[in-house]
Amino acid sequence: MRSLLAVVAFVSLTIPACAVDVQPAPSPEVAAENADRGPEILRIRVYNEAGGAIEVSRDGGESWLALGHVRTPATSVNPAGYTASQWAEDASVAATAVNAVHVKVANQPDTGRGIVFSLVPAGEAVGAAEGRGSTTITTDIPGGEGIFGAGLGPFVNSPVYVERGGEPVRLPPDYAPAEGDRIVIRVLEPATRLAAIEFDNSFGGLIRLRYAGGEEKIIGMVLRPVIGIGRFAGTRDAAPGRIRANHPGVIDISTSPAGMVGGFQIVPSGHADSRETSYIRTGTQWMVVGPLTATAPSWEGVAPLFGGYIRPSYRADDIEHANWAQRLLSRAQVQVRVDGGEWRLMPRIAIDPDAPEHTDSNNRGLDGLWRIHSSLNPYVPLSSVANTALQGVTDIRIVLPRTQFWPGDGGE
Repeated sequence: MRSLLAVVAFVSLTIPACAVDVQPAPSPEVAAENADRGPEILRIRVYNEAGGAIEVSRDGGESWLALGHVRTPATSVNPAGYTASQWAEDASVAATAVNAVHVKVANQPDTGRGIVFSLVPAGEAVGAAEGRGSTTITTDIPGGEGIFGAGLGPFVNSPVYVERGGEPVRLPPDYAPAEGDRIVIRVLEPATRLAAIEFDNSFGGLIRLRYAGGEEKIIGMVLRPVIGIGRFAGTRDAAPGRIRANHPGVIDISTSPAGMVGGFQIVPSGHADSRETSYIRTGTQWMVVGPLTATAPSWEGVAPLFGGYIRPSYRADDIEHANWAQRLLSRAQVQVRVDGGEWRLMPRIAIDPDAPEHTDSNNRGLDGLWRIHSSLNPYVPLSSVANTALQGVTDIRIVLPRTQFWPGDGGE
């Protein structure tokens, strides 16, 4: 059976990629996860003006909790967003991460690229928000906190609205942020109650959904396993085994402690084959995934992997609070199995330009903090050690939160 799956996976991976002009229809195995979403579980409101409040509500806007403030407002959009923004729904969140929240207005008619603007935490902007100036709302919220990774952020495809003196309306196709706008993001309950997503980290390995009620379902396969880690800048604000980012073309997972860099990514096959991401074809830091059959549409922007279910959710001080057990249930966590053993925490591996390169072939970096010496310059090739740092990881599991986090419920 595994050999047959491997043949199908090889065929799927080698089919030439085509430009994606419309949102791909989900394969039958994930139809339930792409059904209508449930009621609102969280609402985010951002006053787009210097000093403007950033607030969250869990009762539909009846009451609000302040999280931080806007430092500089956005006053324009970026008409050439990152590649995967094209696969997000219009007037919706296109990426949720510890280092940014990107909003897609629409697709640019001439190029098909997403038209986007961004919210970023305090500190230096990295990734798609870097150097974007007036298209970015800068905030005083630290990376990895509040709406940037602490369980109070949106999902990919969460609908986005604007208030301009009246009731919130969905962003129009020609929207550009203006000072004084109130930007509202509605976070909706996923269509199904997932407990975990499991990946057999082998060529042709199966991808399983496990539901809160104990049921399970096979939805796709691993077309190429991940065996290395890379210099994904946003992992500085994420702990090991935590979701760093989710957008229509990636799940980004950190292996490094906060303040250090290191992680790997899970990407859909169509995005992996696109011209802009040709480096994925030869890199070991990416797991490539797809549906069970080679003729099914690729999963760009499709739930549950690339929309509607996954977001960063981690708070380092949870264990200090009275109801710490409930708080732990509101965290997302990524676990691994090594050589088919028991599930365990993510290995702590970081790329550190000041550490000596590890050369012990008997220690694959799967115990303790393993520092790999490699320049953080993205144009310098990674060492062979980094390229095989996850060798021996046979399975990867994303454990999803069982409950919604809320700051006031923690005994502060």
